[in-house]
Amino acid sequence: MRVNDFDEEFNFKKKSSSNTLFIIKIVFIIFAIFAILSSVLFLSKMGSSDSYEIEEKGERYGNSEFIEYQGQISVAIPSGGRYILDDVDINSFRTLNSGDRNTRIIGLDKNSVYFGNIAISDLDPNKLEVIGNGYYTDGTTTYFCSPLSERNENLSTPMEILQSLIYSFSRTKKPQTYIYPYKKVETNKNLRAVQNFSFFATDGEKVYYKGEILENADLNTLKSVDGYNEYFADKENVYYQSKLLPIKNSGKLKIVSTEQGDRFLYDEANGYVFIEDYSFDREKAPYKVIGNNGSHLYNLAFVNNEGIYYYDNQEKEQLKAGDNIFIGNVEELSPNVFTDDKNIYYFHAYNVWKRYKNAGDVLFSQNTEICYLDKKDGWEKVKDIRGGIIGAIWKKGNRYYYFDNLGMSQLINNTVYEIRDKETLEYLLLNADEIGSSHSIAKFIENGKLIAINGEKKVEIVVKYKSAVITMAKYSKIFLAIIVVASIIIKLLKRLRNENKWWRFINFKRKKF
Repeated sequence: MRVNDFDEEFNFKKKSSSNTLFIIKIVFIIFAIFAILSSVLFLSKMGSSDSYEIEEKGERYGNSEFIEYQGQISVAIPSGGRYILDDVDINSFRTLNSGDRNTRIIGLDKNSVYFGNIAISDLDPNKLEVIGNGYYTDGTTTYFCSPLSERNENLSTPMEILQSLIYSFSRTKKPQTYIYPYKKVETNKNLRAVQNFSFFATDGEKVYYKGEILENADLNTLKSVDGYNEYFADKENVYYQSKLLPIKNSGKLKIVSTEQGDRFLYDEANGYVFIEDYSFDREKAPYKVIGNNGSHLYNLAFVNNEGIYYYDNQEKEQLKAGDNIFIGNVEELSPNVFTDDKNIYYFHAYNVWKRYKNAGDVLFSQNTEICYLDKKDGWEKVKDIRGGIIGAIWKKGNRYYYFDNLGMSQLINNTVYEIRDKETLEYLLLNADEIGSSHSIAKFIENGKLIAINGEKKVEIVVKYKSAVITMAKYSKIFLAIIVVASIIIKLLKRLRNENKWWRFINFKRKKF
């Protein structure tokens, strides 16, 4: 091999090694930046806020959410703080100041209509009219704007992290993490607000919810199922918000949930179950719901002939907890205690926490157990406490028990307690209608007057949580692994480069001599 050939080969290898090293450094920098950005987002929460100073010293426009301060106009968005309006004309800016509270988040200048901090370019501010229920028109174009803020679904997590970092250091444009959601209404007809139905409007033929059409809706028979304006039904159809559900109105629709859990639409006639527009497998219906309004469970149980099912709100799907263990008909004794034809069961729930370095204890899962208490025969109710709101006293033979309805939110961790002494029993019976809080019950438990019953666990429902801390902990391990690998590669490349230098030196000597 000629010396020139070797030099060319060496230069090629050197160039390749340099390129590889450069790429590795870039990857390393990207991951480092990601770690910094994540820390900024999750730890600093986008830095300090000057909202208090604006609220105290600024000049509010009427009864709106808009305030002028130091030559800028800002608007309050719940969960997002205050946002500065970009390119707003202060001299012509105004608000509606109508009696409709929905309009508190609407601003106008000579050029634009503002839904919160977002300028709507195709609405004429000089012709804007309030329809009602969150609907607005300029006679040609119509929009719905919700007065309730929501997380901005169009803002991805990586972009939010990047914008948060820029805002934290430069105090320039704040990330649009929360907005007042809006929707352009696709109609050429005039709308009117539907009385006693929030977010509804009609053009005389079609019915709109938050700007979306309810397909085939009959306004004359339309009613809210839940009272919260999420589930609706007319004489034939059933809706979640504006989405038509694939069932017909049976006339026996109701909302079921745990005390503070997910809310389901339940069709008692057919045993169908929905959460929002997600349907449990209707081929497996009918389902029997257990635990409605219960306070000792995180997840409702839905039972059919095959098994016991639940909804995992982290995986967003129906899952099977286990086979159907019940014999015959299932009936509630209380929201937390129920029977089949032979046995008594109750719910018990608890949290599982995991400790992460530099993060403390983090919720890992919420667990709900169905536990066997006893054979059904021989049990009888003695008395409700506060009409069943607090709980109830039951007996079997000469033993007395307290069935709790206060629940975990009141720091009562167990469902069934045995009343061990006569004085406690007499107190509960005599003062059943006067006990007004969890304090007395908690005190009896603390003093050993009520002893928790630990029955046999038969079925367990587990929902694992995907917290930001856990995600960051997982990513940190990957990041550290990448750093280690990158360090090894860099060392190898350096070693290779040094070896190449040595061979070049030897060949230089050979050429010289």
